[in-house]
Amino acid sequence: MIETVFSAALPVGERLIVKKNRIEGCGGRGPRIAVVTGIHGDGLEGQFVAFELAQRLREHIGDLRGIVDIYPALNPLGISASEHGVPLFDLDLDRTFPGNSKGNMNEALAAAIVADIKGANACIDIHAPDAHLREVSQVRVEEAYAKTLMPFAQLLNTQLVWMHGSSNQQRSTLAHTLNSLRTRTLVVEMGESLRITEDAGSWLTEGILRLVERLDGWTSSSVALPMPRLVRDGDVTPVSAEVPGIFLPQLGLGAMVRRGQVVGVIADPLAAEAKAEVLAPADGTIISLRAQPLVYPGTLLVRVLGGV
Repeated sequence: MIETVFSAALPVGERLIVKKNRIEGCGGRGPRIAVVTGIHGDGLEGQFVAFELAQRLREHIGDLRGIVDIYPALNPLGISASEHGVPLFDLDLDRTFPGNSKGNMNEALAAAIVADIKGANACIDIHAPDAHLREVSQVRVEEAYAKTLMPFAQLLNTQLVWMHGSSNQQRSTLAHTLNSLRTRTLVVEMGESLRITEDAGSWLTEGILRLVERLDGWTSSSVALPMPRLVRDGDVTPVSAEVPGIFLPQLGLGAMVRRGQVVGVIADPLAAEAKAEVLAPADGTIISLRAQPLVYPGTLLVRVLGGV
């Protein structure tokens, strides 16, 4: 059932409308799970998950015990314009929570989203990386909420579960707000901006169904899924550009590397020469890789997860 979460007037007689797809099984008895995406308009990876998850649930509706609310487009204006934030406002919607129901349109939108999701047994907030970067699939868990989130995070069928420290910026995100309200919220990041990585999306769909099953909301048999690797900030080493130019990676995302191995080069098209080699800082795995070739000093090129 399609329901409206928020509606507000826009110029030229148009409206901003945020909707959700409520899929209800067995009369609604059982847990409620929220799956949200599209908070950033260039993060399209969750669109595929929303589509595939809704199809799976409808095909096996008799196995659903409870409610799954799917919010595919929390920032519909950004999605329409393929922009990270809210167009015309120069605003990152994921820095406006918990919002204010009596504030401006974006503050009221944030407040309506929180009010609609609050109280769910679990929420999965799906993101793509920032522009110009590719990431392996991962759950990001804030250390302050690790005790309650880790049992769920390990179910989602991602490659990593990354436990990270808190920052002032995170306090205004949807995930932090909901977790502070005791609605367990997991942030998933995967793939690439403005792209859909179907394999990662299908893996995550299976993981979400496993989480629903763990909450006694899904009775269909699920496949055995591997456990993700637990990562902390100190396990990951970033490598940034030291010179400007065109970054030409020689290895792909997920590649195993040895310390000192060449990951790529930074080329100067004018001089027709390689200005710098980009070397792996440690033995490990490439978990983040620059997707946009133009780089400047300080541009993040790769992240290497140490060990195996």
